[in-house]
Amino acid sequence: VNKMILENYVCELPNFFTEAEIQKFHTYANTLPVDDGRVGQNTNDNDADDNIDSNINDSIRRSTVKWFHNDQFSLMPKIYEGLNQAKDVCGWKHDYNYIENLQYTIYQEQENKKGDFYTWHTDAGPELYDNGMHRKLSFTIQLTDPDEYEGGHFQWLEPQNEFNNLTSDLKVDLHNSVRTIPFSSKAKGSMIVFPSFLYHQVTPVLRGTRISLVGWCVGKQYV
Repeated sequence: VNKMILENYVCELPNFFTEAEIQKFHTYANTLPVDDGRVGQNTNDNDADDNIDSNINDSIRRSTVKWFHNDQFSLMPKIYEGLNQAKDVCGWKHDYNYIENLQYTIYQEQENKKGDFYTWHTDAGPELYDNGMHRKLSFTIQLTDPDEYEGGHFQWLEPQNEFNNLTSDLKVDLHNSVRTIPFSSKAKGSMIVFPSFLYHQVTPVLRGTRISLVGWCVGKQYV
């Protein structure tokens, strides 16, 4: 799956949610308890609110999170609308059966040390859930204005062009493969959708606070 070559790896939907809808995200989050951001085994992002195998590792990720209960949140139809739009725009055939509980994620500056971050990872590894499914699509919704923080860039890797130019010395410069979300898609209310096998990261927040809502669409194995 990780070797799939796509024409588009990330779909950007700038300003997809209105200011009033964004406030609903924050209002609901204010009723929820805070937890530490966690990572799965082998640095795969098996992040889940009920994942007993997950752990806290400040060298890989530092953030705080809150877990939504999707059946209690009124904006789920709008989220499905964004996902369907992304699939249509990018021509993806990543069918899914359900969305895991949404994660309200908070990255903040830290006094006298590197700000909150999440290093390179994927949201889906080779292991399947007990139901035989795995993550197919991931998404993040920007809930703070980009002027409210510095750093905290969403980045992903597209190394296929480097691989296509490989020579016998097998040298690859991954710096040429890094893509950074443009400023327009960092605007509050913007939605970013991408396949869960894509390597991505959030760079350290240098000033202020970056809040986003993260979700994962789960479906049957690729065939």
